[in-house]
Amino acid sequence: MTGVILCAVDFSPDSEAALLWACRQAELTGARPVLLHVVHDPASSPGFYRTLEGDWLRPMVTVAEEMMADFLAKMRGEHPETPALATIETRLVPGLPPGRIVETAAELGAELVVVGSRGRTGLSHILLGSVAERVVQTAPMPVTVVKADGTAT
Repeated sequence: MTGVILCAVDFSPDSEAALLWACRQAELTGARPVLLHVVHDPASSPGFYRTLEGDWLRPMVTVAEEMMADFLAKMRGEHPETPALATIETRLVPGLPPGRIVETAAELGAELVVVGSRGRTGLSHILLGSVAERVVQTAPMPVTVVKADGTAT
């Protein structure tokens, strides 16, 4: 493989595991890793993300850029043994995560999509569905779902 591995993250522990898994695969295969965050417009505060430092609201793209930079800096600091983290390309796109992940993967010609699994079960899974599950169902390329413990399915 010499193409692209797209790793979509939401900054959760599952995303951390997915990013490490994607970087290892990129290193093994010679693929170019790309880190994606979909800036989702939550119904509770449209147009804004809540910052971690306070209760005030800021434009969601600005906060998402800062969150992506902080996430990547944390991962680089905690995993210096992962060289792909030093050169990974990042992308922020607006929209609903499942569709935008698949669209971005197609635009990049990704040969593999890697996502974290939140592991919802029961009623919350039925009502909210799963981003990972929807990506698996709709992506024309292979999708690997990684749990926070590092296991992949």
